[in-house]
Amino acid sequence: MTQQEWFMVKHAVTGLGLANSKSDSLSYRYQKEGTGFMFTVTGLDQKVMDNIMALRHELNVFRFVQRKNQPLVKHWYYVQGDRVQYDGPSHTLTIYADSEIRYVPEDYFAD
Repeated sequence: MTQQEWFMVKHAVTGLGLANSKSDSLSYRYQKEGTGFMFTVTGLDQKVMDNIMALRHELNVFRFVQRKNQPLVKHWYYVQGDRVQYDGPSHTLTIYADSEIRYVPEDYFAD
Protein backbone atom coordinates (compact mmCIF):
# COMPACT_ATOMS: atom_id res chain seq x y z
CA MET A 1 0.00 0.00 0.00
CA THR A 2 1.56 3.25 -1.07
CA GLN A 3 -1.43 5.47 -0.42
CA GLN A 4 -5.05 4.96 0.42
CA GLU A 5 -7.61 7.75 0.44
CA TRP A 6 -11.32 7.79 1.22
CA PHE A 7 -14.09 10.32 1.62
CA MET A 8 -17.11 10.76 3.90
CA VAL A 9 -20.06 13.12 4.15
CA LYS A 10 -21.69 13.49 7.57
CA HIS A 11 -24.47 15.51 9.09
CA ALA A 12 -22.63 18.02 11.28
CA VAL A 13 -25.33 18.16 13.96
CA THR A 14 -26.05 14.47 14.54
CA GLY A 15 -22.92 12.84 13.11
CA LEU A 16 -25.10 10.72 10.82
CA GLY A 17 -23.02 9.25 8.01
CA LEU A 18 -24.53 10.11 4.65
CA ALA A 19 -21.91 8.88 2.18
CA ASN A 20 -18.70 6.92 2.54
CA SER A 21 -16.43 5.91 -0.31
CA LYS A 22 -15.20 2.89 1.69
CA SER A 23 -18.63 1.30 1.98
CA ASP A 24 -20.74 2.90 -0.75
CA SER A 25 -20.32 2.45 -4.46
CA LEU A 26 -19.50 6.03 -5.28
CA SER A 27 -16.66 7.85 -6.88
CA TYR A 28 -15.42 11.26 -5.99
CA ARG A 29 -12.94 13.81 -7.17
CA TYR A 30 -11.27 16.32 -4.89
CA GLN A 31 -9.67 19.51 -6.11
CA LYS A 32 -8.70 22.89 -4.79
CA GLU A 33 -11.00 25.60 -6.07
CA GLY A 34 -9.66 29.11 -5.54
CA THR A 35 -9.24 29.47 -1.79
CA GLY A 36 -11.61 26.56 -1.10
CA PHE A 37 -12.13 22.93 -2.02
CA MET A 38 -14.47 21.21 -4.45
CA PHE A 39 -15.76 17.64 -4.25
CA THR A 40 -17.55 16.08 -7.20
CA VAL A 41 -19.43 12.88 -6.32
CA THR A 42 -21.17 10.37 -8.59
CA GLY A 43 -22.76 7.00 -7.96
CA LEU A 44 -25.00 7.89 -5.01
CA ASP A 45 -28.57 6.61 -5.08
CA GLN A 46 -31.43 9.09 -5.16
CA LYS A 47 -32.44 8.59 -1.50
CA VAL A 48 -28.91 9.40 -0.30
CA MET A 49 -28.76 12.39 -2.63
CA ASP A 50 -32.11 13.64 -1.29
CA ASN A 51 -30.86 13.34 2.31
CA ILE A 52 -27.67 15.21 1.53
CA MET A 53 -29.55 18.00 -0.25
CA ALA A 54 -32.06 18.29 2.63
CA LEU A 55 -29.18 18.63 5.12
CA ARG A 56 -26.83 20.62 2.87
CA HIS A 57 -26.58 23.55 5.30
CA GLU A 58 -25.33 21.22 8.06
CA LEU A 59 -22.70 19.04 6.37
CA ASN A 60 -19.12 18.18 7.11
CA VAL A 61 -16.89 16.43 4.63
CA PHE A 62 -13.91 14.33 5.63
CA ARG A 63 -11.04 13.02 3.55
CA PHE A 64 -8.67 10.46 5.03
CA VAL A 65 -5.22 9.88 3.61
CA GLN A 66 -3.08 6.92 4.64
CA ARG A 67 0.44 6.80 3.20
CA LYS A 68 2.82 3.90 3.60
CA ASN A 69 4.57 4.00 6.97
CA GLN A 70 2.87 7.29 7.86
CA PRO A 71 0.08 8.01 10.35
CA LEU A 72 -3.44 8.49 9.08
CA VAL A 73 -4.14 12.13 8.23
CA LYS A 74 -7.69 13.43 8.53
CA HIS A 75 -8.91 16.44 6.56
CA TRP A 76 -12.10 18.04 7.87
CA TYR A 77 -13.90 20.47 5.55
CA TYR A 78 -16.58 22.97 6.49
CA VAL A 79 -19.22 23.01 3.81
CA GLN A 80 -21.09 26.03 2.50
CA GLY A 81 -24.65 24.74 2.12
CA ASP A 82 -25.55 27.25 -0.52
CA ARG A 83 -22.78 25.75 -2.68
CA VAL A 84 -23.95 22.14 -2.45
CA GLN A 85 -25.53 21.35 -5.78
CA TYR A 86 -27.03 18.33 -7.44
CA ASP A 87 -27.25 17.89 -11.18
CA GLY A 88 -30.04 15.38 -11.82
CA PRO A 89 -29.30 14.48 -15.45
CA SER A 90 -25.68 13.60 -14.69
CA HIS A 91 -26.41 12.32 -11.12
CA THR A 92 -23.53 14.45 -9.91
CA LEU A 93 -23.26 16.06 -6.49
CA THR A 94 -20.93 19.00 -6.11
CA ILE A 95 -19.86 20.13 -2.65
CA TYR A 96 -17.84 23.27 -2.02
CA ALA A 97 -15.99 23.78 1.26
CA ASP A 98 -14.32 27.01 2.21
CA SER A 99 -12.02 25.81 4.95
CA GLU A 100 -10.06 22.75 6.01
CA ILE A 101 -8.61 21.44 9.25
CA ARG A 102 -5.83 18.89 8.75
CA TYR A 103 -4.71 16.74 11.67
CA VAL A 104 -3.35 13.37 12.73
CA PRO A 105 -6.06 11.65 14.84
CA GLU A 106 -3.59 9.55 16.84
CA ASP A 107 -2.14 12.78 18.24
CA TYR A 108 -5.42 13.29 20.12
CA PHE A 109 -5.98 9.85 21.62
CA ALA A 110 -4.26 8.56 24.72
CA ASP A 111 -3.68 4.85 25.21
